Amino acid sequence: MKSRSIICALVAPLLFAGCGDTPHQVKTLSFSSEEQVINRNQNEFSLNLLKQVNATEQQSENVFLSPLSVSIVSAMLANGANGETLSQILQTIGAGDYVVADLNDYSKNLLENLPYLDKYTDMNIANAIWVDDALTLKEPFRQAGKQYFKATIETSDLQDPAIVNTVNSWADKNTKGLIKEVVTERDFNEATRMVLANALYFKSKWQEKFNKTDTRKQDFTLSNGSTVQVDMMQQTKELRVMPAWPMEHYYGPDVPDTTIAPYDARMLRMYFKDKAYCMDIVLPREGLSCDDYLADLSMDKLAELEGLMDNYDVEVQMPKFKLDYRRDLENDMKALGMTDVFDIVRADLTDLATYNGLDVDADLFLDKLFQKTYLEVDEEGAKAAAVTIGLVNDKAAAPMPIEPFIVDRPFLLFIREVKYGTILFAGKIGKPAY
Repeated sequence: MKSRSIICALVAPLLFAGCGDTPHQVKTLSFSSEEQVINRNQNEFSLNLLKQVNATEQQSENVFLSPLSVSIVSAMLANGANGETLSQILQTIGAGDYVVADLNDYSKNLLENLPYLDKYTDMNIANAIWVDDALTLKEPFRQAGKQYFKATIETSDLQDPAIVNTVNSWADKNTKGLIKEVVTERDFNEATRMVLANALYFKSKWQEKFNKTDTRKQDFTLSNGSTVQVDMMQQTKELRVMPAWPMEHYYGPDVPDTTIAPYDARMLRMYFKDKAYCMDIVLPREGLSCDDYLADLSMDKLAELEGLMDNYDVEVQMPKFKLDYRRDLENDMKALGMTDVFDIVRADLTDLATYNGLDVDADLFLDKLFQKTYLEVDEEGAKAAAVTIGLVNDKAAAPMPIEPFIVDRPFLLFIREVKYGTILFAGKIGKPAY
């Protein structure tokens, strides 16, 4: 153990988090060589998705996602995809060098073991598929959903407004009340034929809790330089941290303001109880924005930061907070390479279903993909939840796109007889009033 004391004021946005007091059976997560590669690639996808969303987020100072939840929904969908559509799904979520069977084995391994790596963490992964009663699922897709993803599969009338309550009740139950509403009636239309859903819930206590009496109001500096008051938790404990010295060692005494380099940030690892799960917090150096650092971040750089960590006595200051976040992910997934599945012409989901009573493949595409998340961090620990929804539509029944026509400037008008087009009145309206 290093005896040196390190001061680490943690005021950057958190990248990830998720206890129960009742212990449960512990399992071991072990990957085959193929699964190790897929897992590394999915971590790349996780970082790429975070970078993509953060770079395009216009409405919130916070971004909080579960890339794993997105990957699981995409992996379920892959079992009904073919051709270039399938290739793009596999490539985007990190299984591009493998076949669907490999991805299914990896997913099953995660679902069966990931929630049970320590005695006290309360974690739940649940999947569900609702299929419209106009379709019949193809048996290989149904079997994959049940065997590998433990999905609940139900046939429903997806044009019935009751489906909204059904999906929301499922999300509420499987996130233990953290996400009560994930869909609304506006998300469904007459072409909706299938709903694919994943819920991910995670709650755990810190291995080293914060004392509530030490929490106090303190300034938090926003990206624009202004400050707000937050409840700042504080403790001094032996924790795993990247100390301050590597930055000086790498640059010398004058740290440059512009060059993005591995030591432009520090990392702290906060373990949860039993140390099977942790929260890694990455804090860019002063003068370097979190957005700029994230834009140039890679998994190799994260691994380098992790390798520089050791046990030190650390004075930690980090905010106590709650947040809700929702993101429509269609454009983000397209930007990462998964384009055809959203295209009403090019999508090939012919292995999903047939039309009822007909030996004809249903003509389907992925219309919407969105996620809602919740995160709470306090003195006891952290809890997080995510629900990802994919809505599959029928190409033939899809409504025509709505073309905007906004009359917000001078215009002409004609009153005409229809059969021959005879103009009865004509005018230009430059300043309408009533």
